[in-house]
Amino acid sequence: MSKQLGTIWDLEPHTAKKHEILRRYFEAWLPIMMLRHSRVVYIDGFAGPGEYSKGEDGSPLVVLKAARGHKHKFTSELICLFVEDEQDRYEHLAGLLARIDPPLPNNIKFRAVHGAFNEQATQVFKEFEERKDQQVPTLAFIDPFGFSHTPYSTLAKLMKYPKCEVLVNFMYEHINRFLSLPDQAEHLDALFGTPEWRKVQGLTVPEERLRTIHDLYLGQLRKVAEYVRSFQMLNIGNRVEYVLFFATKNLKGLEKMKESMWKADPRGEFQFSDYTNSSAQLRLFADKPDYDALRSLITGKYSGKQVSIEELGNWVVAETPFLRAHIKKPVLVSMEEEGAVSLAAPKVGRRKATFPDGTILKFI
Repeated sequence: MSKQLGTIWDLEPHTAKKHEILRRYFEAWLPIMMLRHSRVVYIDGFAGPGEYSKGEDGSPLVVLKAARGHKHKFTSELICLFVEDEQDRYEHLAGLLARIDPPLPNNIKFRAVHGAFNEQATQVFKEFEERKDQQVPTLAFIDPFGFSHTPYSTLAKLMKYPKCEVLVNFMYEHINRFLSLPDQAEHLDALFGTPEWRKVQGLTVPEERLRTIHDLYLGQLRKVAEYVRSFQMLNIGNRVEYVLFFATKNLKGLEKMKESMWKADPRGEFQFSDYTNSSAQLRLFADKPDYDALRSLITGKYSGKQVSIEELGNWVVAETPFLRAHIKKPVLVSMEEEGAVSLAAPKVGRRKATFPDGTILKFI
């Protein structure tokens, strides 16, 4: 099921915010991958027409302009595939890409692809196998209007490749609306990769339905990815429009995605909140981070234990909504002053209120 739209349509606030997050992550991902690999791939699974009714850039142009204007200049090859199944939107996109100005460097290759996302993804897999290029870094942005064309099996195949990451728009509003319709059961089985979603049908409390649906999909992604984080997109009525799921096998990738989310403007019509931690709904984007909440998480995990500053940072990135940058000055400095944490064998010459690499923390 999907929205019935024309060839182009108005840009909604949450879509602009989503594109900002995509751009920020792409700009961080690109130099890391292109400095280490001769070829990287970006796939837009539901590219659309490439622009909106007032001329705003769609996701294909957001990514291409980010690559063209990146402060780092690369010689590695970037291949961008913009997949669109609707004929009119594909033709509009192809025409738009043909007129892109100024032109892009020769090492940035891009094309509109007419077809269904699943079919085109299968072709990409085939090319990877034929080229024996299974290590090629690949970022897939999967942004459908509904839920019937994004089966879990395709995501699982993508994540089979060691350096593939996916950013998925999980259309919660549509899924929740059609969850009880018998004619959608096959699509929902494919979406979740399991019939377990049927257990949600009897739940009537909205928050419980959201939590259960969210946790089921997150659990499925965790079967094929080392790290999975999710971020809600709430509309102005404080109702969930959709949930963005990011899946990766790389802690650095997770960290860069979370940095991109934190940088997103928290004062727009839509807000984000992290729903990955079932133990606490921590608002991810407030006027400032909730450092008291971070301190509570850290002490709950490490009370009475010793841990290196590096290990602590990795845990915060992987298991909490917070960032590595939120740890030292905002939390550890005050904890040390209060005697809640001390340093085991501090380095000679260590300056007060600093925690250099190699520091071993001892929590009271």
